[in-house]
Amino acid sequence: MEEEKTELTEEPQPKAAESEVTELQTKLATTKHDPLRVIEAALFLSNKPLALVDLAITANNIRVNEAKRLVEQLKKEYDERQSAVEIALAPNGEIALQVRPQFLAPVARLSKQVEMTRKSSKMLGLIAKKGQMLQSELKKYFRGEIYAYVHELKELDYITSEKHGNTRLLKPTKKFHETFQMSATSE
Repeated sequence: MEEEKTELTEEPQPKAAESEVTELQTKLATTKHDPLRVIEAALFLSNKPLALVDLAITANNIRVNEAKRLVEQLKKEYDERQSAVEIALAPNGEIALQVRPQFLAPVARLSKQVEMTRKSSKMLGLIAKKGQMLQSELKKYFRGEIYAYVHELKELDYITSEKHGNTRLLKPTKKFHETFQMSATSE
């Protein structure tokens, strides 16, 4: 009886089953996803700006020029539908998917559970939107004591503050851009 079991288990698998598995594996290996959507997904999942070459490799090894064209197409799509997110092109050529500055203040508290006061969050959104801002200009937008909130933002290392005449020039830091997944765009 043991011999019969051995004979049964040693029988070769049917050729049809092997060819179906091989066919499925080949199909999966050669299936290409839409490079535009792969680039969009890569930008969405990335926690930092990406270089064109990285996007080209991720999108099924397409040419860098093709990746650039697709990024421009994606940027146009987001701009046309006036989305709350945008494709941002950094001065160094890197690309990021980020929240548009005008929507940053209301949602900033959700990003990576940053602990800061509501007023300093709003100030940070305004400074980020403008790219840089004089501390004296904050008085036009906010009532009350602004210096404590600016100090809070400096302590959290989200802004730099340098002397500028009788006031201070406030700029978002690299840590701010990394934390809130915003690239430093030149306007």
